[in-house]
Amino acid sequence: MCSYNHLFMINALFKDPYWLLGWGVLPFLVYILFSYLRWRARQVALLGPSAHRLLSGFSKKQFFLRGAIWLISFGLLVVVMANPHWGTRRVKQSQKAADVLLAFDISKSMLATDLRPNRLVRARLFAQDLINRLSGNRIGLLFFAGDAFLAMPPSTDYTTISTLISEADPESYSAQGTSIEAVVELATNTFDTGTNTARALVIITDGEEHEGDPVASISSAFEEQGIHTYLIGAGTPEGGLIPLPGGGVQRDAKGEIVYSKMNIDLLGEMAQAGGSETPQFIIEPSKAVSFLVEKITALPSKEIAVRQYDSANSLYQWFLLPALLLLFLELFWANKEGDSSTAH
Repeated sequence: MCSYNHLFMINALFKDPYWLLGWGVLPFLVYILFSYLRWRARQVALLGPSAHRLLSGFSKKQFFLRGAIWLISFGLLVVVMANPHWGTRRVKQSQKAADVLLAFDISKSMLATDLRPNRLVRARLFAQDLINRLSGNRIGLLFFAGDAFLAMPPSTDYTTISTLISEADPESYSAQGTSIEAVVELATNTFDTGTNTARALVIITDGEEHEGDPVASISSAFEEQGIHTYLIGAGTPEGGLIPLPGGGVQRDAKGEIVYSKMNIDLLGEMAQAGGSETPQFIIEPSKAVSFLVEKITALPSKEIAVRQYDSANSLYQWFLLPALLLLFLELFWANKEGDSSTAH
């Protein structure tokens, strides 16, 4: 029990107590000092009675004093490495960050196979990579098709956001179509407009079958609310078929096979209206992610509290300073003796 209490006390007083094992070297160093003195005495005795007059300049008192300086310095440096601490202080960790809303298109056209295996899977992978690269910013998530709904407000809970994205499925959402106006309205209501935090809306969509006037709504959000909107195109201009869950492919009212094509022109107009100049495409994921990270990081941002924790008050400097002073004294002493020997 006594040993356990001592071990607990040591762990409580030192952050890295295993360094204290270095004190075990001190007896060995003391043994070396005394062994040297005995060896020197034997060698002097072999030279005869007049050897002490020939070997002047050696003082046993100074030898022990300088040895003590080295031993004490070593012991103090061991304590420094063990990092002693006492008491705690509350630390608030904060960092500059932006609020980012990721708008994810889950209309049925995202199942088109012009990107393999389909647009939805590629969009998921792109979104996961973007979240990893934007770590440190607050990221929210909304899904949209014929309407938009908030899946998660901006936060630093990236695990939950990633899980929600991996479960995104057009079949679980009945309202089809693509309403960018609903996305912008929901984003405007979700962002905290009472602060000067940078606000970025990233829309991943194929740009097809948009309802209303998405360009006007994005332009209004940018000019009046300062919401920067970035468009990520999912798909290809050539388009692809939309497979149905029960087999076959999507057909229109006339029974004709539907080819879902990405609307590059509309994506470009929306990107310019939102202040991002040009759309990016998930077919070039690295380029698109790098573009977004660069643009969002450059936006003016504010400091947000990430976490608070108790940190121990480190006391290592109280042992480091005397150790350095002693070593400086020893160096000064050695130089002084060297100058005296040269003078003789």
